[in-house]
Amino acid sequence: MRRYYISLIIVTLVLVLASFVVMWTAPERFLSVMPLLALYFAAVTGVQHYFVVKSMYQSPKRFVQLFLATTVATLFLHLVVFAAYLFTHTQQAKLFAIAFCIGFAVMLVFETVSLVLLINREKKNRAN
Repeated sequence: MRRYYISLIIVTLVLVLASFVVMWTAPERFLSVMPLLALYFAAVTGVQHYFVVKSMYQSPKRFVQLFLATTVATLFLHLVVFAAYLFTHTQQAKLFAIAFCIGFAVMLVFETVSLVLLINREKKNRAN
């Protein structure tokens, strides 16, 4: 689990640095919320991963149920955050939508790859 959180911190730092690159190269396209989006996605992804991995060690049936429940809950949370920002900052809606989708996609790929690698590692450990 430690390796996962170190990787999560690295991915988050890359997203934060990417937002600062946007600030330095195209300041008219930079939103002050961009670095915070990376931290938001890191926090949500880290909590989701913790609960999913914890359930994986309890039972496979519980793992599937909790995985689906946390996925639905995080998607709903993302929808609420996305909608709330768009309704309160209509002038910046397009830039925020792009930044949000990029952050979501990066964290989705990261979480999926990490979870698949963890499951494969656990299968290999159980076979030995």
